[in-house]
Formats: sequence, structure tokens, C-alpha cells
Amino acid sequence: MSLPVRSFLLFGLFSLLITMGCGDSHLPPDTLLKSSILGNDSEAKLRILGNKQINLDEDPDLETLVLSQSKQSETLAAFSKRKGEWTFLWKITFNMQTLGDYYYDGKSLNWVAGTAPGSEKSAMEGDCIKRIVLAELPGDQFNSVFVEILSEEPPLGLFSIPMGYRKGKKILDGLALLKDHENTIKKKKVPFEYVPKEKSIRVFPNEVSYSIEFVYNGWEMIPQINGQPIPSLLETKIEPPLEIGKESKVTLTFKNRGGSSGLTYLSFSFPNSPDVHLEGNNPYFKLYSIASPVYHNIQKKKVSSEVPLIEQTKEGWGTNFKSSISFYLTPVSKTTKVLFRVSYRAYREDFHLPDQFSVANPEIDQQGFYAYPISL
Repeated sequence: MSLPVRSFLLFGLFSLLITMGCGDSHLPPDTLLKSSILGNDSEAKLRILGNKQINLDEDPDLETLVLSQSKQSETLAAFSKRKGEWTFLWKITFNMQTLGDYYYDGKSLNWVAGTAPGSEKSAMEGDCIKRIVLAELPGDQFNSVFVEILSEEPPLGLFSIPMGYRKGKKILDGLALLKDHENTIKKKKVPFEYVPKEKSIRVFPNEVSYSIEFVYNGWEMIPQINGQPIPSLLETKIEPPLEIGKESKVTLTFKNRGGSSGLTYLSFSFPNSPDVHLEGNNPYFKLYSIASPVYHNIQKKKVSSEVPLIEQTKEGWGTNFKSSISFYLTPVSKTTKVLFRVSYRAYREDFHLPDQFSVANPEIDQQGFYAYPISL
């Protein structure tokens, strides 16, 4: 990922007592480093600022996270070594107008040029990358990467914002969510911490009136808001395994990691058009077969359903309570997926997850709503 050149991005050091104990033996060959990070710019100089061995994906073997600097950019890149062979996994590149030390002045509530009195650069710290937090998310046995960004945009000047990445993909965009927050405008800094018990990220952790917790729902980090459910996919059961032309029972289990909600709808559509049906007569589950009338969010009217749709109604869903849905599915192609979304009512208004601000690259379902894909 490459951010706009006009943005000056500042990150930080590992909060988990990371040192340079790995040594160069854990670095990929120079040729792989340069080709992976610099691409075709073979003439550019690459300076390695630090590296760390840590688990960054489902594979139990450790990966190597490398921090480097070249020209007006710094890059976080991940590599793996399997059976003696190095492989490039992903990179996140941050471009900026200038390189140089900046630190946060607590008295003036501003970022100022220079080095904080009495402080020294730590391992895995560069001119623009100053803080990195590695932490596990719910359901993961590996670490995601959270960083603090210093962005420069008028009229705010320099201000820090958290960003999050899981396996190299963005799951938290503090720039979009917190840039206009009144405390960001006032203090020019959005401190954050990892909450081990909840495996979540909390911004403004020491200020009760401004503190916001972000939880992971399986696709992205969602802010905790009163009355907003955050269904987090816990488990997918398929018995027997999917096979074209044969029926399987699919059970999806969610946990509400958000707030207690009132009327909530969980919608599941099947863009591959498999044969889908429910068992029994449950008033809280409704199946809309092909050609059934369904509401279209963009056209603002009812249209004929093009693919099967199941809607689950919950009249109340408490925090940390689980909910499951089971349906029978006969796949008609090798690729079978479900498009999932949640709608809820709060403060006399209707809200939806995901929405247009999602960083998880949601798809559009047949009703014109953003939806998360679930691969079966």
C-alpha cells in the first residue's frame, strides 16, 4: 500500500519489548529484499532499519518483519523461509514529503521536529516509523500489525492516527474514522493500546469521555457504539463437505462483540445460486427463493430476488451472546460463498454493517447493500 505523498506518516516502536536480537541471519538475501521492496527501481538505495521474527499468519513457522528506508519512503515488509527458501509475503509502504525526527510535545499538544529530550532511537524505529504494536485478534493464533501514523493535512497540521493490518491487508483506518474527531483536532494525537482480555484496540485509553474500543469481526475493526451489534464469525460447520450436486448442512455461528441491540436482522444471500432450504418452521428465519419480492436499497422499491436469500430476525441480542443459523445447500459450482450483512435499528434510524466506510472491500449484494463475503 502506498499512501499519498502529501501525507507525512509517523509510526512507532514495538510495544512488546522488541529488540534486534534476531540478527542478519534472519534477513532474506539482499536481492530479494531490493526486488520485493523497491520493485523496478534497482538504482535506489535501501537501508535496513530493523527486523523481527514473529508469527504473522496461520503457518506456525515464524515470519520475518523488516523495516526499511529508501528515498522518501519507509516500508514494512514480511518474508517467510520454508525449507531454506525465502518468499516475499506482503509490504506496506509509506511515502512522505520529508524524512526526519519528530516527537510529541505534551505541553504544546503538538508534534515538533527533533528528538524528545533524553530519548534514543529503539530497535525497529526509523525517521517516520516510531511505534508498532503486534497483537493477536480474536480467533487468531498469530499477530496483526498496528501502527501509529502522523499525517499532515491542512488545517490540522501534524496529527497521529492508528492503522491496523492483518496479513498485510488493512483492517483499521484511523485516518478515515478519527481525523475529524474533536479530541484529534484538539490534541493532534490519538494514542492507542491493545486490550489483551478482549483482544481489541482502544484509542484515547486514558480519557473516559473520548475512549473508543475497536473490535475485530472477522473482516475489519469496528468501533463499539451503544446499541450497535457487531456479529463476529466464530465457526463454520459443513457436514458433509461440499460437493457439486450433493446436499450439505451449513451452520454459521456468530458472537455479538458489540453492544446490546434491539431489533436486528442478519441477511445471507447466495450469489452462486445454489439450491438452499431451511429445515422446520422457525418464525425467526425466512427464506426468500428466486423471484421472491425483496427490498432494493438503491432503487428504494421491491424487486424480484435473483438468488436465494435467508433473513434471520433477532428481537434483542446481548453483548457476548452467540447466535447460529443452519441451512441446507446444494452447490452448483466449485466456488460457493455467502454474502453476509447485518441491519439494526437504533435511535429511530436504520444502520448497516458493513457500509460505505468499510476497509474490508465488501461486495454489493442483490439488494444493493454492502456485504461481507463468506467462502464455504
